[in-house]
Amino acid sequence: MSGMHRVHFRNENLTVDVPTGTNLRTSCLQFGVDPYPVLGGLVSCRGKGFCGTCMVSVDEPSALCTPSKREAKFLKKAKAKYAPEVAEHLRLSCQATVQGDVVVTTDPDTKPGWHTHPYYSGRPIHSWKISE
Repeated sequence: MSGMHRVHFRNENLTVDVPTGTNLRTSCLQFGVDPYPVLGGLVSCRGKGFCGTCMVSVDEPSALCTPSKREAKFLKKAKAKYAPEVAEHLRLSCQATVQGDVVVTTDPDTKPGWHTHPYYSGRPIHSWKISE
């Protein structure tokens, strides 16, 4: 697959066209999108895949290359740490290359929302009944 692909940065409301194989972190920096939520990348590993500070969420993970060994190790930890519906969309922008049209969310919300609470999700709630 060759040619140009559309990358839409959701939080920045910016859509850009990049060639196939473009590194996602590089395209972020090229178009003025900050992939780092803390201190603008001052504490980052500069694209080596060690720190995880450039983590993004993508709507279509198949629009990016398959994860490298380093990224796969990071993603394995993310799957254990975050809710499955969140973890399956996370990628390190420094390790991912664009292979198709994709929507990217920088600084993704990885905390579970109100909808994961048992009251809203339909899971049983254990009451605090005082025994007699």
